[in-house]
Amino acid sequence: MKKESRLPNFQVNLLAEKEGEEFPWKARLEPLARKVLIEEGHPENVNIVMCSDQMVRELNHQYRKLDKVTDVLSFEWHEDYLLGEIYIAHDQVKRQAPKFGNTFYMELKRMIVHGLLHLSGYDHHTVPERVVMRRREREILGIDPYRHGKKKTEKTAKAAQKKGKN
Repeated sequence: MKKESRLPNFQVNLLAEKEGEEFPWKARLEPLARKVLIEEGHPENVNIVMCSDQMVRELNHQYRKLDKVTDVLSFEWHEDYLLGEIYIAHDQVKRQAPKFGNTFYMELKRMIVHGLLHLSGYDHHTVPERVVMRRREREILGIDPYRHGKKKTEKTAKAAQKKGKN
């Protein structure tokens, strides 16, 4: 008799701040979030909210006393039904993606993984903590999401195509 494989029963809710809007790439990002939570031993319900820079700035000011926008905020909930909530600043992530040599999609994946690792107990206040957290992000994403400046620019890509190197 074949043994039945059972995945933990929990939800990853990918939400948009504005009613009627959809979280970008929802169908591809939800399995990534589930994978991280299972691998980290936290198969629990999570809300991930794509929101405005202003909303993240207000949350950052209210809970961290920092009056500035940031890319991602993670809040642990000490409730039986919810591990936590992650808020991702859409425009901030879009602006910073090129800095890390990432597309918007890749940077969004990095923010989701980063936020989930915070909910799983990782932090980056000290250099050793940062090394451990970034190593784990690389393991999950399969690439170095902090590879500054290694992304081909449009101009470089076109030049490589002309030379037959692409």
